[in-house]
Amino acid sequence: MEKLYIKKYGIILCVILAILAAMALRRLKADSLIDSLFRVFRPAIYIGLFLVWGVSLRRRIIHPQVRRCLITISGLIVFWITVRTIRYSINDCIWLIRYLWYLYYLPMLLIPLLALFVALSLGKAESFRMPKWTMLLYIPTAALFLLVLTNDLHQSVFVFLSDAAVWMNDYHFGAGYPLTVGWMVVCAAAALFTMLYKCRISHSRKILMLPFIPAILAVIYGVLYSLRALDIFELAWLKAFAGDMTVVYCLLFGAALEGCIQSGLIQSNTGYDELFLVTRLGAQITDHENAVCLASYNAKRLTEEQKRNAGTQTVLTDDCTIVRSRPIGFGHVLWQEDVSELTEAIGQIRENCRDLAEHNRIRQKNLETQKKILALQEKNRVTDLLNRETAGQIDRIDRILKQYDRETDAGNRRRLLAAAAVTGAYIKRYGNLLLVSERVRTADIRDLSRCFDESFVNLDLLGVNCLHTLPSGISLATGDMLRVYRGFETAVEASLYDLSHVWIHMREHGGGVLLNVELVCDTDLSSYAQIADSFSREDGSARFTFALQRGGGIK
Repeated sequence: MEKLYIKKYGIILCVILAILAAMALRRLKADSLIDSLFRVFRPAIYIGLFLVWGVSLRRRIIHPQVRRCLITISGLIVFWITVRTIRYSINDCIWLIRYLWYLYYLPMLLIPLLALFVALSLGKAESFRMPKWTMLLYIPTAALFLLVLTNDLHQSVFVFLSDAAVWMNDYHFGAGYPLTVGWMVVCAAAALFTMLYKCRISHSRKILMLPFIPAILAVIYGVLYSLRALDIFELAWLKAFAGDMTVVYCLLFGAALEGCIQSGLIQSNTGYDELFLVTRLGAQITDHENAVCLASYNAKRLTEEQKRNAGTQTVLTDDCTIVRSRPIGFGHVLWQEDVSELTEAIGQIRENCRDLAEHNRIRQKNLETQKKILALQEKNRVTDLLNRETAGQIDRIDRILKQYDRETDAGNRRRLLAAAAVTGAYIKRYGNLLLVSERVRTADIRDLSRCFDESFVNLDLLGVNCLHTLPSGISLATGDMLRVYRGFETAVEASLYDLSHVWIHMREHGGGVLLNVELVCDTDLSSYAQIADSFSREDGSARFTFALQRGGGIK
């Protein structure tokens, strides 16, 4: 930081010494050759100062429009000093000397106007271009310059004595002179106050006075110089110390604009030393070899590896600090961010995530347990339902087995076992069909066909001839299939011991189907007619007919 202050104030000291040297050269008197060299060195010093200033403007000012205007101003100042030097180098061409003097007003009129353009460009995007209405400001500027340049024709700006041999220094001001000076003052004042109005940062009054002090001095100097030129006051001290009006105005114009830059009225790519003094952010500026050129008070010392890695990734120096880097013109800028609050928040989030994960794990286990309980409840419900639906068959098997235990005849015992097998097959298949009905409302007729197939296998043990010719691809309501299979079992159980044939078939009827269960037996089954939609008996054959509709429902 101290190096930057030394550099900054060293530049200011060099500028002051250069100006003092130029002033000394103006006061020194010597022989003709040395005096000629002094006259060359003196303007060369000022031209060199403003050329260097113009180069520094190109480096410091970021906004393209503002940069172009300021560089043009520095060029106009160099032009002004050059014209002034040429004028005082000519002795024998009076008209050329006078017109070179008139040319002073080209930079004098354009510099305030360009300063106003600078003020209008502040705060705008880099792609900003001056609006078309600002071109109207060139009209009075050009008109006033032409008025000065053609003064020999009308003497509206400078009025010379009628008997003067040459129009040189014996003059007084005409009506056009206050118009010209007034326009310059209006443009300069508008530029300064526009910059002050558009300033977006807070500065002390002391800093904001930087551009106004040179402006006020320029006004005072202009008044005193005009009084001296009109011989109202002699002001010998003014001539001795500030007699070169061109140089004085160039220095004051340059000082005013530089004051705007230093005070922040004109934004520039400088001021890092002050920023680093007041910033609470730990930051460093390094060169391309990662040597620290500037560091803030809060910046922590970084290793070479950390500086190098920060150029490609975010570096975590500890649990509370991260380092980021971006390239700049002559190296890199590195800044350190305190992420302690973020780290604490992340830690809290992680702890919350662990708590939520544990909560979710417990909840998942509870859900799994609840699912098992519900599955068991559902299983118990279905089991209870099946027990209720097949309670009669279970009692029948129990009676058959008891009778089997009492029976001594082998043939009868075999018939009893076959009867128990028929009833057991019904319980099994009816249970499967019942589970299907709990899941879906309709099912393929093949589920019913498999029920009949298993019952037929066991009826074959009793010597019953069984056959079903049910088609495939028909969807029936699961409730209807339960009703049909339950009615079939009821009829079979009633005629089991004298049953000889069973035939189950289906036929189309209107929009639905008719399913017929025909049994050939000696038992009168007319008392079971209610198990079907219709019943008929003929020649020892009983027919139970179920009217069903495709896709479910009773016709």
